[in-house]
Amino acid sequence: MEKKSRNSLTGNLQPVSKTKFHEQIVEQVQALIEKGRLKQGDQLPAERELASIFKVSRHSVREAIRVLEQQRVLKSKPGSGTFIILENESSVVESLAGAIIREKNTLAEIFQFRELLEPQIAGLAASNARKEDIRILEALVERQQKELDNIMVSKELDEKFHLALARATGNAVLMQLVELFGHIVLKSRHENSRSLHRNRLSVKGHKKILQAVKKRDAQAASMLMAGHLQTIRDLVISHGNPQKGRGLSERQ
Repeated sequence: MEKKSRNSLTGNLQPVSKTKFHEQIVEQVQALIEKGRLKQGDQLPAERELASIFKVSRHSVREAIRVLEQQRVLKSKPGSGTFIILENESSVVESLAGAIIREKNTLAEIFQFRELLEPQIAGLAASNARKEDIRILEALVERQQKELDNIMVSKELDEKFHLALARATGNAVLMQLVELFGHIVLKSRHENSRSLHRNRLSVKGHKKILQAVKKRDAQAASMLMAGHLQTIRDLVISHGNPQKGRGLSERQ
């Protein structure tokens, strides 16, 4: 049983690449707890193995373990290994709340980036779009309308619409920039934050932007994209609000 949980954990951990290595290790472990992939009593791989998985020094691993022990999430037992303990309910709640706050902060920054870039893309697309670009955008919006109930397909179509809009600008450098940061922007379209309501808002916003592009109204297209992103941002960042969750728990 212990071996199985360790193998499962090893498959879910990834190498880290930024400067504060131990903080990233802590975040990965907390994320696995949040998702239920790490549970009470699960044993972490040995320090040497963790260093190999994360591609960091053993010092960084030890520092991460020390932080998690201070948070009463891990416990090291000499001669046995390091285990998930989550001794009480407050430890779990604090861990989950911290993960939610980190996620919301990241999403807020991603939407700030999108709000700087994408209204300009929409305006430029309205000025430069060819008939073929408009045909592609129309087909995507039509498919979005038909696939409202399909979360995964809706997410893919959402991404394709914004990419097609960037392509319609006719600016190769801008298109490369959008593709370069695509993996970051995808986080704001993650399926966990999607719903039928969000899909409907997405289609509604895309239809209005498309109409402005078809009318060659760059100012309207830019303003509509800014409003669309603000609407989606407010919906996504309010998703999983810890205050809401706590209020519900208290009422129950």
